[in-house]
Amino acid sequence: MRAELATVYVKLMGSLLAYGPENHSGLIEVSLKDDSTLLEVLQELEIPADRVKLVLVNHGAAQLSQLLKEGDKISFFPPEYPVFPDWKGSVVRTGHE
Repeated sequence: MRAELATVYVKLMGSLLAYGPENHSGLIEVSLKDDSTLLEVLQELEIPADRVKLVLVNHGAAQLSQLLKEGDKISFFPPEYPVFPDWKGSVVRTGHE
């Protein structure tokens, strides 16, 4: 039995742009097994989790363990981005802080 595939769309910000495909602009399409997590997206793009400070899925706060579904829009922000007080619950904790 084949696993269903889901396509999600990723926007990299700041220094994370270096991890995207060459000459990409806008959203990067990533196809993964249905019910994959944000951490699996990072692994697919070969982005170390400790390089991500903030994650948004469909413009809402998310944690790396969040399950994804077809068409989700993901934004990854690096540590150099300012974090505003209303984002407190969405800051990724890596254990290195």
